[in-house]
Amino acid sequence: MTDADLAAAVRAAVADWIDATTQAQQQMEMANPATLGAVLGLTVEHTLQAAGHDPAALRERVLQAPYCHLQGVFDASSLVDTPTAFNPVPDTTATLAGRAAVLAVHGLLRMETVSYGAENGGHLFVNLVVLAGQGAMPEKSKKGLRGHTDGVSLPFNGDDDANDVRIAPSPDLVTLVGLRNPKAVPTKLMPLDDILAHMLPGDVAELKKPQYSIHSQKTFVQGMKAVLGRELVVIDEPVLKDVGQGTYVRYSHRSVSPTVSGGAAEQASRNFEAACIQTVVPLVVQPGDVLVVSNRVSLHGRGEPSGEVGGQSRWLLRTYALDTSKLAAHKRHLGASPPHVLFP
Repeated sequence: MTDADLAAAVRAAVADWIDATTQAQQQMEMANPATLGAVLGLTVEHTLQAAGHDPAALRERVLQAPYCHLQGVFDASSLVDTPTAFNPVPDTTATLAGRAAVLAVHGLLRMETVSYGAENGGHLFVNLVVLAGQGAMPEKSKKGLRGHTDGVSLPFNGDDDANDVRIAPSPDLVTLVGLRNPKAVPTKLMPLDDILAHMLPGDVAELKKPQYSIHSQKTFVQGMKAVLGRELVVIDEPVLKDVGQGTYVRYSHRSVSPTVSGGAAEQASRNFEAACIQTVVPLVVQPGDVLVVSNRVSLHGRGEPSGEVGGQSRWLLRTYALDTSKLAAHKRHLGASPPHVLFP
C-alpha cells in the first residue's frame, strides 16, 4: 500500500464530510477535534479495508517513517487573502477541509491533535505566513529555517521534566497543511537515520550524553513566562535518546548548546549541524497537500519565503499530534481550556 492509497481514502472522507454538512455544522464539529478526528479516522479505515488494504500495517509504517506526504487530499480553491498573523485561521471551505484532512489522518494513526497553552494562545491550528509588522517574529517569518524539532524544551513522550511533572511532552508529529505556495517554497526534511549515517560513532555517543542545555523556542518564550513565570530551560539533557524503536532526537540550532562550552560535546553538535545540511530533502507542500513529519526521527526546516505579506502569498497551516493514551491528566490545561490544550 502506498501513500497515494492513503491519500485517496482521506480525500474521500473529507469530500463526503464537506458535502454532508453545512459550514455552520463544520465549525461546530471542528470545535470538538477529538470526536471529529475519531469519526473521520474510522471512515478512512473502513475505506482502506474495503479496498483490500490493512490499516494497522499502514498505521505502523506511517508512524515509523520520518515523514508522509499526502498529495491533493482536499480542495484548496476556496480561500480568502492570506492572513498576516499566526491566529486566527479564517473559516472557509478550504481551511475547514484542510483541517478535517489532518484530523482524519491523526484519527487513523490513533493520535490526538493537540496544542500547548504557552504557544500561540493554545490555538489548535496556526497560520504559517509572513507576519505583518516589525520585530523579531515578523523578521524571522521572512527567513528560512534550519533543522529543528518542535517544542524542543519539552520532554520526550513518556518522560517527565526533571523539575515540573506537569510539563507535557513535545509532539510526536508536526503536520502541515498546504493552502498557498506560489513560489514553491520547500519544506526541508532531515531524516535522523540519514543524519547519523554521516556522523562518526564518537560524535553520536556524545549527543546521547546528558550534557546539553535546551532553551524554549521563540514561539514558546512569552507563553512560558506567562504560564510558568519563566522561560522553560532544561539543563544537562541528551540530544539523542535510544528507545525500543531506535533513536529519537530533540534539537534546534538556535536553542540547544552544550552546558559547558567547548570540547567533544560542542564538536559533536557542530558535526550534527553539518550532517543536517548534507541530508536535506526539499519537499514542496502544494495546495491541497498534508505533510506529516515525525518530531522524533526527523528534523525539519523551510526555504526562504518571499517577503510578501498577505494577498496571495504563501500560506500553510500547522498543528501537532501526540499519542496521549498514557498521558496523565495533570499534563493538560484544566478548567476553562479545551482538552486538547497541553501544559504549559
